[in-house]
Amino acid sequence: MKSKDTENSAILYIRTSTTDQKNSIELQEKQLIEYCTLNKLKIVSKFIDFGISGKNAFERPEFTKMMNCILDSSEAPAKVVLCTKLDRFARSMLDLCINIEILTKKCMKLCTLTQTFETCTPIGKLTLNMLGSFAEFERDLINERTREGYQAAKAKGIICNRPKKDIPKKKVFEYLDKGLSATATAKLMGTTAGTIKNRLNEWGYYYDGFEWKLKECEE
Repeated sequence: MKSKDTENSAILYIRTSTTDQKNSIELQEKQLIEYCTLNKLKIVSKFIDFGISGKNAFERPEFTKMMNCILDSSEAPAKVVLCTKLDRFARSMLDLCINIEILTKKCMKLCTLTQTFETCTPIGKLTLNMLGSFAEFERDLINERTREGYQAAKAKGIICNRPKKDIPKKKVFEYLDKGLSATATAKLMGTTAGTIKNRLNEWGYYYDGFEWKLKECEE
């Protein structure tokens, strides 16, 4: 049973992939706010995953946080979870089924800008499963075409790898000389620890368990 405070309320979920720009978040948020205004829904919270395209829910930290909040609440924290499209909420059929079950237990609905899914009725469940299957099928087709395109380009001798990130060698050693680890250095330079370690190896250095040393200086 929902309280009166949550009877006409919504939780907004927004996600953009690694290929989306920041204004995609702003556009989604604007559209969702307009939907809430039109349908007289009070926004109780927002969860935003930026630059996330993970297939599984655990790869989306804000999504995971949202679902845990819903799962751990004593009663439904809102009437609906609202997102722009179904594939923003779920990235696979398993993902969809697990999280819809959580919403159903809390008597909550999943809404997109074009549809409200009545997950407690047989027709609602059927519609949702069909749309989820189509979304997963479409994503698999896109992935397959991407792989085929990569293999075709590779066979023609076209380089498809991403260009290597420019890592200033001098800056790396400035941080290392200050006692920072490769991980800390990576964070300050906006890259990954693996990238920093790979560059150091390429530059002829190895890690002896305490510090980075030049291989040719090893006795």
